[in-house]
Amino acid sequence: MNKKPFIARWETEQTAVNKALAAVTGKRNLHKKVRNFPSSPFGLTEDGLQDFRGIVLVEIIQYLTVQKLDLSYASFKDGTGLIVSQFSHCCFDGMKLDGAMVSRQFSHCSFRKVSLKNAGISERFEDCDFTGCNLSRAKAIDVTFIRCHFTDVNFRGAMFMHCRFEDCSFEGAIFHNSSLAGSRFMGETDMLPVWGDTIVTSVKINGEALV
Repeated sequence: MNKKPFIARWETEQTAVNKALAAVTGKRNLHKKVRNFPSSPFGLTEDGLQDFRGIVLVEIIQYLTVQKLDLSYASFKDGTGLIVSQFSHCCFDGMKLDGAMVSRQFSHCSFRKVSLKNAGISERFEDCDFTGCNLSRAKAIDVTFIRCHFTDVNFRGAMFMHCRFEDCSFEGAIFHNSSLAGSRFMGETDMLPVWGDTIVTSVKINGEALV
């Protein structure tokens, strides 16, 4: 998919969206009764998601409950990110979240081909698709992943320690100079990663120690 048309169309629209987002997101707005994510001026995608493909956001998405957004090819300025929020049925495909915080709860979300280099990842991901992601040097501690797909993911230098992976698949995933120390894997053993030189100290598979 060509992302350029999605990015170009926001030249006159994204200021209004960022202003509306600023009015509901973050700690300063926690007291407000209505804190819904603004509507897209481009309506819905063919999948029925609010169409924010290609937008540049200058406001952090924080302390919100977000549902059915398509933020494919969107980007954040100045270190903003997806922080301390609940996301369900959202699409983040092709986004660049290098060095960003991606935290709290994600359910039925797509992160296909997202760049998450050096990102900080936390809390809970359920039924999420990370196919083709770059998670090199990303850090996750005590994070739960349930029925997530990590097909062809780059985990080089990643530190995913004391995490729980339940019924997750890792076909084609690359681990190198990585750490999974203290993590637990539950489910079918044919879906486990190829460990390579990964640190697997205290890793358990279905309750049994790997080493």
